Amino acid sequence: MEKKTSSHARKWSAAVVATAVLAGGVYAVPHIFADGSPESEAKVAAPADQAASTKTSSASSAATSATASVSASTTKAAVRTASTSTSVTKVGNAEVYLPVISVDPKKSSVTATRAALIDLEVMTLRAVEHFPLDSSEKAYATLTETRNRAVEVLADPSAPTDRIYATSRKLEEALDRYNGEAISNANTVKKLLADTKSKTASNTAGALILQGIAEAQNKLSADSTKDGALSAYKQFLLRESEANDITAFRASDYTSVLKQYEANIKARTENVDEDLVEDLREAYDTSAAALEAILDRTSGKNELDAAQSGVETTYAALNEGLTLAAEIKTAEPLLDSPTGKEKGQYGASSVGTLKRAIGKAERALEKSTTAEQVKEARSDLAEAVSKFKSSRNS
Repeated sequence: MEKKTSSHARKWSAAVVATAVLAGGVYAVPHIFADGSPESEAKVAAPADQAASTKTSSASSAATSATASVSASTTKAAVRTASTSTSVTKVGNAEVYLPVISVDPKKSSVTATRAALIDLEVMTLRAVEHFPLDSSEKAYATLTETRNRAVEVLADPSAPTDRIYATSRKLEEALDRYNGEAISNANTVKKLLADTKSKTASNTAGALILQGIAEAQNKLSADSTKDGALSAYKQFLLRESEANDITAFRASDYTSVLKQYEANIKARTENVDEDLVEDLREAYDTSAAALEAILDRTSGKNELDAAQSGVETTYAALNEGLTLAAEIKTAEPLLDSPTGKEKGQYGASSVGTLKRAIGKAERALEKSTTAEQVKEARSDLAEAVSKFKSSRNS
C-alpha cells in the first residue's frame, strides 16, 4: 500500500512564504485543494513487524524549523488570509473547517484520496483522546460509526474511488461536528498545545508534532474565535496523524488482541442464543477481517490503528450484546408465571408489559451498533423485570 508524505501542498516562492509567516503564519493560497500532487506521494509502507520509522529528510527538517515558523510547503490544505476569510469552507454541500483533509481523486490522485481517509481516521482517534465526550452523546456515536464504515471501505480492495472520497468527506464532517461539541473556546486548544509541547519527545515524530503546534499557534494568533480555534486544532491533529504513522509498531500487538477477543467471544456464546447477536457478531467479524487484511498488506501504523479501533468498538458492542442476550434468556421464563388475581399470581397486563420489554430488547440487539446503545437496552430490560416481579399479588 502506498502512503503519502507530509508535504502535499503546492510549492510557493520564498517571498510568498516569508510574507505568510510575517502575517502570522496564515497563507494566502488560491485553492482549497492544494494538496495531493502525484509528485508528492512517495511515502513507502514499512513491513508490519518493522518500525515504521522512515520519513524524507525534508519533512524532518521542516518539522524542526516549524517551532519558529510555519512552512507553506508542508501545509496539507490551503488556508486563507485572516483578514478576508473565516476558518470554514465548503466541500460539496457541507461546511468543513480548514484545513480540508478530504482529497477528491478527480483533482488529485487515488493514492492521495486513500491516504487522506487514513489520516482522518487517526485524527478522529486523537480527537476523542484529547477531548472525550460522553459516549452517549450523538456526536460521539456518529463519529464512531462513521469511522467504522471508513475502515470497512479501506479494507475493500475493490472500493471505487468515489466511495472512498465520499466516505472521507462524511468522516471529516463528523470530526468537525465532534470537535465543535467538545471544544468550547480558543483557550481550550491553547492549553492542549502547551501541555503537548512540554511532553513531546525529541525525535522525528516529535518534530512533526512540534510543527503542528507551531502551525496551530500561528493560526490562533490570527483568529482566536471558536472557528479559528477549531481550525487550528484540526491542523494540529493532522500533524499528530503524520507523527503516528512513523512510530514503531509490531504486527503481533494487533494479532494478539484479535486472538484474545475471539477466545472471549467463543467462551461467552456457549450459553446464549447466538441468533440474538447475529448482527453484532457480523459487525465484529467484518472489523476483524478488515484488520487482518490490512496486516496482510503490511500497511503502516495509521491504517492499522484505525482498523483496530473498529475492532475494539464492535467487540465492545458484541460483548454487551452477549450480556443482554443472557439477560433476555433469564427473563423469558417469567412470561410463564401464573396469571390471575390470587396471591402469588401476576396480572395478565404485567405479563404483557414484560413480553413487550423483552421484544424491545431483542430489537435493540438488531439495531444497536455501539456498546452504549446496548447498555441502554439492558437498563430498560432490567427495569421492566424489576417492575414485573414487584407486581406479584400479595
